[in-house]
Parts: sequence; structure tokens; C-alpha cells
Amino acid sequence: MPSTQLRAMGGKCCTDRKDAVIPGKPGQPLLDAAGKPDRKSMAGAYDPKRRALSIGHVGGGDDAEAFDKAFDNNDLKALVKLLKSQQKIEAFEERMHPWAEDPKTVGALAGTQMAILASVAEKDNPNVKEEIREAGAIPPLVEFLKSTEEDRIQTAVVALSFLTSECSGNVVAAYEAGALPLVLKHLTSKIAGMRAAAATTMRNMCVEKEQYRKEFVEHGGIKGLVEQLAADPDPSLNHTDVQLEAVLNLQDVIEHSDESGLILEYAMQAVDAGAEERLKKLLLSEDAEVKGSAEEVLNSLVQAKKAKQGKPVAAA
Repeated sequence: MPSTQLRAMGGKCCTDRKDAVIPGKPGQPLLDAAGKPDRKSMAGAYDPKRRALSIGHVGGGDDAEAFDKAFDNNDLKALVKLLKSQQKIEAFEERMHPWAEDPKTVGALAGTQMAILASVAEKDNPNVKEEIREAGAIPPLVEFLKSTEEDRIQTAVVALSFLTSECSGNVVAAYEAGALPLVLKHLTSKIAGMRAAAATTMRNMCVEKEQYRKEFVEHGGIKGLVEQLAADPDPSLNHTDVQLEAVLNLQDVIEHSDESGLILEYAMQAVDAGAEERLKKLLLSEDAEVKGSAEEVLNSLVQAKKAKQGKPVAAA
């Protein structure tokens, strides 16, 4: 079978956090109605000039040809069918992702393409996340997490971090497919990007249903989030963005989703895990968003300790 040219759009994923900016104020993330960094604007927003890149990839065989056809036709169901493919493909001319391994099979490439589509959903197709779920992609992507192949595992973690952002149906589908414990264990990955992507997916699940949050906490998830507050800089990631995301992920997990305040039990787990010390160090950040967010969470934890001790707390 002659070789065929596999194509996939390249782009930076996961922690490319501040591309959605306020016009005239480069580098500043959009704010929500409460004046906080807008999680929706931070979740997978990209500058089209930086991501509109076609990367040539040579492979041979029926699955490679099927991928090209599915790519050209934007056929999500065909891409889902290809997720199981173990057909080998050759190395990319350029890295597709700042930290994740390039796909080594057509199946991993199909998963990568779905991650890319989900990452640019807000700009290209707001409904694509639902369309990916309806095409049946989430269960096989969760199955990737059980693989011994790193490219498949990393593809799944990246894809799920985008697919579960601002998409309730995908969160539920991922949870029901068994994603929570499989993703949670990557909070301790040796790869900084994996830790960050896993944390974001866990945050997305926790804010969806209290049942999911409770299970996350019972599996020791809060300690994992607290550890990320002290993450060392990684050359593949924007460290300021990683710090801000780590603070916001912790805040979202220890607060009620209806913004009615802290969940005292979970806040105290964060305190016991050393969150205060790490947040105090983040107060030294030169980035106003990191510093402000860290101060807000730290003050909340101080109030939680007072409440736990039965002392008067300051009015909100």
C-alpha cells in the first residue's frame, strides 16, 4: 500500500492560558462578572496565527488513508472508529505539542485531532465538544488512559482537559466512563504539563457535581492540587499561567459551585496539606493575577481556620 500524507493541525495546548485578552491590554485575561479571571476564556483559547499550522506526517496503510479522508471531511465518527488503530506512523516534522509525545499510531493521531478541535472550539465551532461526545469519542479516550503507551495516555489527558471545559455533558460522560480515578493519578506525574492538564480536568469534574467532588477528595485529590501550587518552572510551559491555574483549580474545588462560600472540610484539608505556606510564596509573584488570586484563597483559608476553631470571622 503506498504511503499517504497524514495531516493534523498543530497548536499549543493545555496551559496556553492568556490568549483570550482584553483588547488594548495584552497579556491580561478576561474577567468574569465577579471580577475574577474568566475560566472559560482561559480554557484552551488560542491565537489563530500561532495555531494555524498544517503538519505533514507520512504513514501507509488503510487506517492512514482513512484518517486523511476523515480529516478532509471533518468526519468525527470516522475519527472515533480510528481511535482503536495501532497502525504505526512516522515521526512528525515538528512537535505537535509543547510537552506531550507526538502520536505514534493512527489511533493516537485521531485522538490528538479531537483534542485540537476541542481546544479551539470557542473560535472555530462552539458545538464541536458536544459533537465529539455524540460521535462516541469519550469512552475510547478514557480507555486510552489504561494503555501502556505514553502517547495514548498523554493524548487522552490533553483531550479530556479541553472536552470537559464548559461542557456538562462531556463531564458526565467522562465520569461515567471511569475517567476520574484514571486522570487523578496523573496529578503526581513527573511531567509538569500532565499534572496541569490532569488538575484542570479534575477541577472541571468537581464543579459539575458534588458527587464527583466528594469522590475526588476521598481519593486524596486536594493534596495533589496543593502540591501544584509549588510547581517548579518548566521550559515547555508558561510558569505564570501554571501558577494562576493551580490557584484557581484549588479555589474552585474547595468552594461551593454556587459561590456560597468555602466547604469547610475541604478547606481544612488544603490547610493540612500545606496550602498556606505555598500561597504566601505566591504573594511574591510579579504577576498581578497570580498575586491577587493567591491572596484571595489564602484569606479564605485563614477565615476557615477561625471558623473551625469557633472564632469570629470577618464579614464577606
